[in-house]
Amino acid sequence: GGGGGGGAGGKRRDKCLEEIERLRKNRESRRARISDARDAREREERRNRKKGRQGDVDFQRMVRDWRAEREGMAMEHTPAGELKICIAVRKRPINAKEVKKKEFDAISCLNPRVVVHDAKLRVDGITKYLDNQEFAFDHTFHEDSRTEELYELTAAPLVDFVLERQGRATVFAYGQTGSGKTFTMEGIQEFAAQD
Repeated sequence: GGGGGGGAGGKRRDKCLEEIERLRKNRESRRARISDARDAREREERRNRKKGRQGDVDFQRMVRDWRAEREGMAMEHTPAGELKICIAVRKRPINAKEVKKKEFDAISCLNPRVVVHDAKLRVDGITKYLDNQEFAFDHTFHEDSRTEELYELTAAPLVDFVLERQGRATVFAYGQTGSGKTFTMEGIQEFAAQD
């Protein structure tokens, strides 16, 4: 006979109710995680704005995480004077015009490499990712590097070569307008004059 909650039908109904309850808990948990992530993203975006870092908070976090994963992985600079031809890159800080356009720092220097972080969307148009392009040089200097360090590793050996051994040398600065060529070269000239 029928009745009660016993038998195979009752067990099936109990399992069904358990499954419904499990799905409900999972849904609530998922919604809570999404809400927490949204709140954290909004807090991070407010912090970025206060620090003058406009632009996409997700991409900025991806770049920051990429850098954090590689902290301490930069190689030592090649000792001064060991290279006949030396190609060095100096990164400048992001400027006010770029901040106003909501651009953000997407270049990382990890001596002897420069990494350009290209913010992209997957085919779905939603999922964000970074396309990291690496370029190798003899020396790379980040925006906090001192001009004196750049001089000692790149131009100082040339001063000795020209003055002591009657050689010829050239320091060539290349880059777009506003990229810091004059700032760097004036600093190098000052140190060369002191030497």
